[in-house]
Amino acid sequence: MKIFTQIIAVVSIIIFSSSCGGWSKKDKEIYLNECKRAKLDSLFCNCSLEKIMSRYANFEEAMRNEEDFPEILVSCKQD
Repeated sequence: MKIFTQIIAVVSIIIFSSSCGGWSKKDKEIYLNECKRAKLDSLFCNCSLEKIMSRYANFEEAMRNEEDFPEILVSCKQD
């Protein structure tokens, strides 16, 4: 459960600093930096970012569907 709290915190930080027009390079860098700052494994951070980006067209859409994140995060933890 701790990992979910950390990822939700990371995602919340990103929402305040991202644009609405797709997954910019900056959005991805911010996500990865905050994920790693939360002391999460870089493989996990990359996996979760890739799965979130493949499911949602942009950051704003991902934030509207935050309730799906636990499923995504569990799938990365199992990989």
